[in-house]
Amino acid sequence: MPYFVGSPLIFLNQYNKDRRYKSFADFAYYIVLKYSLNFQDYKPLYDFSVEFGFFPITDAILKNNLVGQTNFQDFVVGLKLTDYKKDINTELNYVETFEQNTERISFVNDTSKEKSFLAPTSFGKSSVIVEYINSLKQKQKIAIIVPTKSLLMQTYKMIRDAKLGYRILMHNEMYKNETNFIAVFTQERALRLLKSAEISYDSLIIDEAHNIFKKDNRSLLLARLIRLNKNRKENCNIVYLSPLIDKVQNLKIIPRQEINSHTINFNIKSPEIFEFSLENKLLKHNRFFINDNNTGLSLSYFDNYFELIQKTSKSKNFLYNYRPVHIEHLAKSLVEISNDKDNDSIKEIITILKDEVHEKFYCIPLLKKGIIYLHGKLPDLIKEYLEKKFKEVNDINYVVANSVILEGMNLPIDNLYIFNTRSLGGKELTNLIGRVNRLNEIF
Repeated sequence: MPYFVGSPLIFLNQYNKDRRYKSFADFAYYIVLKYSLNFQDYKPLYDFSVEFGFFPITDAILKNNLVGQTNFQDFVVGLKLTDYKKDINTELNYVETFEQNTERISFVNDTSKEKSFLAPTSFGKSSVIVEYINSLKQKQKIAIIVPTKSLLMQTYKMIRDAKLGYRILMHNEMYKNETNFIAVFTQERALRLLKSAEISYDSLIIDEAHNIFKKDNRSLLLARLIRLNKNRKENCNIVYLSPLIDKVQNLKIIPRQEINSHTINFNIKSPEIFEFSLENKLLKHNRFFINDNNTGLSLSYFDNYFELIQKTSKSKNFLYNYRPVHIEHLAKSLVEISNDKDNDSIKEIITILKDEVHEKFYCIPLLKKGIIYLHGKLPDLIKEYLEKKFKEVNDINYVVANSVILEGMNLPIDNLYIFNTRSLGGKELTNLIGRVNRLNEIF
């Protein structure tokens, strides 16, 4: 115990001397977190969360009475937490960290023409969009640029539910000479509207802005959109949102751009990383400790990865694969290790799919086992319906998917299995891991 008490303080003292040593604070938090979880002693984690402003953890510990008898100071802390609670809608109710609260307020009050909000995945970037639009002094032509059709629909629903008083466009052909609107577009649709109508966007909100760094056609289209809109309206507002950008100045597409940055540096989520080796061993890796061969710590042996999934699954599991054909094969293989679900909600879903889609719709046998799969070749309406039911029905335990939920999708996932790393660079992998435990789902 004396070693535990001293070691996090050593690293925190070094961080306090020089705030550039962020990894020292990260490691101190990791030690405290692992100690509290392993020994069920949450007092050190409670003290750390209060002092460091990790208020979602503070709130969870107090709500679940994990520190035993509370005193007057804990009562005062509980009252203070109300200042950090966000209640956006039925899906977004959470407590902010101190840094998150400070940077969000600073961002909304920033009157710069170009600014960014850079935060780890699930740190409230969606709610920042709504607050930013509400902060505008007059109605505008606003375009929210999202990278995928799946995220387009999710963002549309968020804007619609916020009731901002604008007409919402989802396709460039919906434009009817409005003087103000909110367009939830991909970069392709946003460019088509600029080419077909002599307009410009007063505000461009670029979600998942790190995509501008990709060397592909879509990143070129995104850069072209920004440049064309600035040529038509030099003083337009541009907002960049991303969990993966380190230096916001790298986003510049013309030399004279000035982009103000609002950055959340600390992530309260600490992933547990495992590898299932070719020798069928389950290895545990630690981002702070690397042995000579980087082989990880051997934990156990499994005959195959299906046995691994069966014995390590949690309530909501995401299995990632790359190609639609492999996704469907993997989902069908899961049937062998899953039990039938005697659940009225699942029976209702099956009945609806039989009536509205087809009697032999290929997802129905999977749903009976609590499994769904998602990929770009599924019709959008069916995909959105299955996503919604995965959120709502506890007995749907597995979603098998590819990049359709890589960026921005808010699903209650607490476990991730990665079966293929094709097209997953470091940033894409970080974003994929960020799908696990959304901010309002962590505890």
